[in-house]
Amino acid sequence: MNVRVGRYYEKKAFEYLKKIGHVLIYKNFYTPYGEVDIISEYQGKVYFTEVKYLQSDSIINPIIKVDNSKIRKIFFSISYLKKFCRLKNYQVDSVVVYKVGKEMQINYFQDLRLL
Repeated sequence: MNVRVGRYYEKKAFEYLKKIGHVLIYKNFYTPYGEVDIISEYQGKVYFTEVKYLQSDSIINPIIKVDNSKIRKIFFSISYLKKFCRLKNYQVDSVVVYKVGKEMQINYFQDLRLL
């Protein structure tokens, strides 16, 4: 998937998060450990959200796209950020966007942890 398509689905994912009350802090935040797609705030908690897009003909479970390796990189990025700012109340989530026919579907997976 190219960057333009990725950014489009990241925008759709944030539109969903905004609709449920999240306020954007940063998009596409880079650390030495990788990129965090969306950093947002909701009810006093900071959310680090990984966005994935699945094609409609995919037969895999959407959350499989966010594997332990990716979650680990996000937690390393959070540790890196803690060196520069106070960050106590946070959560790692994922938004998976995919199409079923012409209709866009969104799955929101909350509080991801390392296995």
